[in-house]
Amino acid sequence: MFTIIEFLKSNKKILVEIVLCKVVEGFFILAGASFLVRFIDEPSLRITHCAFLIAFFAGRFFISSRADLIFARLSIKIQTSFRKMIHEQIFNKEIPSGELLTLIFDAVQSLDEFFMKVAPQIFSAIIFLPLFLICAAVVDLLTAAILLVTFPIAPLLLWLIGKATAEKNARAWAELQELNGEFRELLAAITTLKMFGRIDAGAKKIREASEKSSAATLDVLKLAFVSSFVLELITTLSIALVAVTLGLRLVAGGVEFKAALFLLIIAPEFFLPIRKFGVAFHVIISARASLDKLQKIIGKTPSPQSLVPSSLLMPPTITLDKVSFTYPKKFSPVLRDVSLKFSAGKVTALIGESGAGKSTLLKLLAGLLKPTGGEIYWNELPTSRMEKNSRLSKISYAPQAPHLFETTLIKNFTMFDELAAAQLQKFLVALNLSMLDLNSPQKLSRGQLQRLGLIRALLKDTPIILLDEPTAGLDEVTEQKVLALIKEISLRKTIIIATHRLAVIKFADEVIQLETFKE
Repeated sequence: MFTIIEFLKSNKKILVEIVLCKVVEGFFILAGASFLVRFIDEPSLRITHCAFLIAFFAGRFFISSRADLIFARLSIKIQTSFRKMIHEQIFNKEIPSGELLTLIFDAVQSLDEFFMKVAPQIFSAIIFLPLFLICAAVVDLLTAAILLVTFPIAPLLLWLIGKATAEKNARAWAELQELNGEFRELLAAITTLKMFGRIDAGAKKIREASEKSSAATLDVLKLAFVSSFVLELITTLSIALVAVTLGLRLVAGGVEFKAALFLLIIAPEFFLPIRKFGVAFHVIISARASLDKLQKIIGKTPSPQSLVPSSLLMPPTITLDKVSFTYPKKFSPVLRDVSLKFSAGKVTALIGESGAGKSTLLKLLAGLLKPTGGEIYWNELPTSRMEKNSRLSKISYAPQAPHLFETTLIKNFTMFDELAAAQLQKFLVALNLSMLDLNSPQKLSRGQLQRLGLIRALLKDTPIILLDEPTAGLDEVTEQKVLALIKEISLRKTIIIATHRLAVIKFADEVIQLETFKE
């Protein structure tokens, strides 16, 4: 599973740069505090000390800016990695549109805020706290003990508040997803709503969802502001405790002026990362929820039963059990309660009147469409339980009008894969396409496009081949060459051909009639 920690481990160079920047920044803070003490205590050397003081503060500013640039670069890399993973999962999982929008925009953006506002404070706390604590212990053990005792109170409080807000943050996330989904649905149907005069109703629906989302977000922000106030109060009291203790001991002669002033300067710096955690508390809880959601989507591997089992006999017998399909925004189904069986290892001609749904049925078999009713089986295994990519890897599909990409013909034939040139040349010769210049883009006729789609399907070499009118518009001689090529590669393959052509019907091992659905 992809996590931010694993990403950081794989980018050790960035980690080293961050650590070095923070160590140098900590050195500049301590050196600046030391020279500030001397500047105050030794009036005769103020000009020299002032120059050093300015140099150290400028150095700290430069190093801090450099660290911010590194965190920005790290944030961009992690956002890019997550977006790539989300894009890969779009076709592997059915992600609701509202959830997808939330993932791509809000979730990934909250990670950017985390790396720009919270991550620098985490590294500052990891490096500065022990460094400053050691310096304080060298100067004065009692002050170091006070810092060590008061420091854990703030993180403990932050953890308790985080647990208290987890449920409200989850509710805010759900409200945001619902808002995104409804807003996208409204945009998709805006034309229809306008035609029927329902724009106001749609706007009202969005307004209500927006108000719910705002209320949930405000609940989280209220707790974030309270937590920030409490952390500020605790750290301020801790610094005050250090200051009062040093003041009393200074009056009593228990500590030198230079040591007391140095400790009083670094005490606020010691608590500064914790105070900034409080300011960015809402970023922390938002980033945590976003990361959980991202990992839930992109880190989830398909369950074993969802894959196409290797033990499943190939090629399979394909069975349709009361399959129905209606296109979105249509009222009349194209297919209703279709029950058919395509034998394994045979060439089946799928025939029927124009409009009977042959092309739609092939798309259902190819996994490009999902049945709105019924189930498709490979042998006894329902395809709805199969992982999509695993299922598609077993299928070749050639539509009536294959797409011609704006690139060389060889890439069009091989679909950008590296395949054996001899095998491709064999198919080209068999289908009268050997005269084409494969190394340049070309316009193809309808017949040539059909043969291109057929060659694509054959080169994929899968146990299931679906062909939609592969010989329509071809002359008899070319049609026979196409059928001869199909015959040559048909061994141990389940081939289904949607056709009107008599030659193909005679050629097929089996013929299945698809009846036209009537209301």
